[in-house]
Amino acid sequence: MKNSSLFQTFLLIFFGGALLVGILIFSGILPGFKAKPVGETGTVTLWGPVPMVRISKLIEALNKEGVGKFQVVYIQKDPAKMGDQLLEALAADTAPDLAILPQDLIFHHRSKLFPIPFSSVTERQYQDLFVDGAKIFKSADGYLALPVAVDPLVLYYNKDLYKSANIVTPPSNWEQLVLDQPKLTMIDSLNKISQSAVALGTSNNINNVKDIFALLSLQSGAAPISFDGTKLSSAMLADTGAYNPSQTSLDFYTQFSNPQLSTYTWNRSLPLDRDYFLSGKLANYFGLASELPDIIEKNPHLNFDIALTPRLSNGENLTLGHFYGLVVLKRSTKLTSALAAAFALAFTDREEQVSEGLDACPVKRILIGQGDPDPRRQVFLDEALISTSWPDPADDKTTVIIKKMIDGVVSGQGSSIDAVKKADEDLRLLLAQ
Repeated sequence: MKNSSLFQTFLLIFFGGALLVGILIFSGILPGFKAKPVGETGTVTLWGPVPMVRISKLIEALNKEGVGKFQVVYIQKDPAKMGDQLLEALAADTAPDLAILPQDLIFHHRSKLFPIPFSSVTERQYQDLFVDGAKIFKSADGYLALPVAVDPLVLYYNKDLYKSANIVTPPSNWEQLVLDQPKLTMIDSLNKISQSAVALGTSNNINNVKDIFALLSLQSGAAPISFDGTKLSSAMLADTGAYNPSQTSLDFYTQFSNPQLSTYTWNRSLPLDRDYFLSGKLANYFGLASELPDIIEKNPHLNFDIALTPRLSNGENLTLGHFYGLVVLKRSTKLTSALAAAFALAFTDREEQVSEGLDACPVKRILIGQGDPDPRRQVFLDEALISTSWPDPADDKTTVIIKKMIDGVVSGQGSSIDAVKKADEDLRLLLAQ
């Protein structure tokens, strides 16, 4: 069995490597194919959120390889300010040639990006190289970005609270989460919560509220927003034939904050869910893989582990992931060098250095297939393989819309379908801007 596994790994690496070499040759980065120059060659500027200390060796290696084709100057940007800075740079015609961007900024600025043509990377090559969720960057004209990392949503759980409740393993599905909830929740006669099974049901004190709702919706069969390769559209009223995924997800989500139901385990007066988890009073926390270093730093004594997010028993086997991509800006006057640098970074093992610098996961099947001896990291890789996402062009604004939808139900202002219809209307107005 072990020899079979080693043989499969060898085949994965061999054929994956051959495919990478083929793409690099075809694109003119390795000898064997000479692409027609587009614009000037020379030094290109790359913006990104990866700390300089974690990407400097990669840039140095790129520049050694790129002598005569390209040189890269990397400029680190604060992730919280990068969107506004890119907008200002585009307006002033001082934008970089390349940028490593989260998916929301990629979709926000998609009209200003140079799509990677299908003639350079075929759909077959793209699908064989990258996880299925990376297809989010596919447009009618090519790929909006070359994927370099994914940050999957996972389940962090408190092992001490599980042990006290005599629960052996974390829930593999949402049904089991509901069954375990009473064992992990402590509520007094006045309905005051002193320990919670899971933070679900509200909008004001849940760190990844939009991600959790989107996860439920995606597993149910539809994303909040869809992309047909050209146009973004609201999918809040998508119909699977039997039910509306958004309404079903909203009903499931909000039940946990209803004190009249047996699933009651969370309310608006509690602290932020991650802080409650760090204090040892929250059994399950839905967080991103990139949050691990911060959780360890803030409470090194917390006895916790990590598991896959729960699935629907009859739903799709997936989790939500935040994808990062390497984009080429249309306004670059050095497209030949920019494209060469982009391919050299994205289609070699250097891409893993970018994902590590973001505390995220690689998106190449070949790298995920190699596994990781760290059991926590292995969970991240397992989730990275099946991560999917949705095209969110305005992170802050869509978050407000999703939160308003949740609040509308929790406050009793209307029914869940009314809240979904209002969210659909708000998303349509946003996408029309």
